[in-house]
Amino acid sequence: MDTDKKNPLKVKKILEANEAVAEVLDFVTLVGILLLSFSLIGLVGYPALRSNQEARYIENTRLSFTVLANNLNKVANGQAPSQSMELKMYGGRLSVRGDSTINITANNSAGQRVTILPTQQMRTIENSIDDNVVAYEGTGVWVKYPNGVILTAYKPLVTNQSNVLVMPVVTITGISSSSGTGLSRITAKGLQSFDFQSNMSNIIVTINSSYIDGWKSFYNGTLSFDWNNCTASQCSAQLNKSNIDVYLIKTIMYTEVN
Repeated sequence: MDTDKKNPLKVKKILEANEAVAEVLDFVTLVGILLLSFSLIGLVGYPALRSNQEARYIENTRLSFTVLANNLNKVANGQAPSQSMELKMYGGRLSVRGDSTINITANNSAGQRVTILPTQQMRTIENSIDDNVVAYEGTGVWVKYPNGVILTAYKPLVTNQSNVLVMPVVTITGISSSSGTGLSRITAKGLQSFDFQSNMSNIIVTINSSYIDGWKSFYNGTLSFDWNNCTASQCSAQLNKSNIDVYLIKTIMYTEVN
């Protein structure tokens, strides 16, 4: 007779051993699931978190540059001799840079083609966050994304109403920059001159800029100019009307970032 099969103590030990093995297997399975979950969070969750954080940084910077433009445009309009403002940094680089330019020609009352504004530098104040850039240029604010899309965050102060074209032309000088996190300060001082041309026609504004798509949308949609002779960085906006009075507010804006 097989006494092992009928020994209750033996059977109990076997059952307890099987339960212990099952518990160990359950624990190992649970640990494996946890490790897999953590790995998926690391692979999927962190990039999403970083993307959301970057989007928030860009939006905060856009809002800060809108306030910055309001302040700097007081200098551009002659409302204040200087302005100073702090900007919060999010690990990017804030700098005065660029080689953007603007040129304006027109026909005078005698039908002669004349240069109202010889080619003049504009340049920019830029805050770069990874491959995204928020910039103040030509009294406007532009946001440029890695895919090349450019949005107008703050429209330039150019106006075209009742046959009167008013154009603030700002040249930003200086080469200073700041990077990292924390607060940076931008200080700007302006030196102005004014120019007036009456009874002009067929006005052409030629802009060379890294944000040319934003300028195109502004001149075409807001000012009713037509665009032609466009390249990747330069376009000419044409206002084919007569009897236009042109007011230029030209400002040399010395800018320092620290």
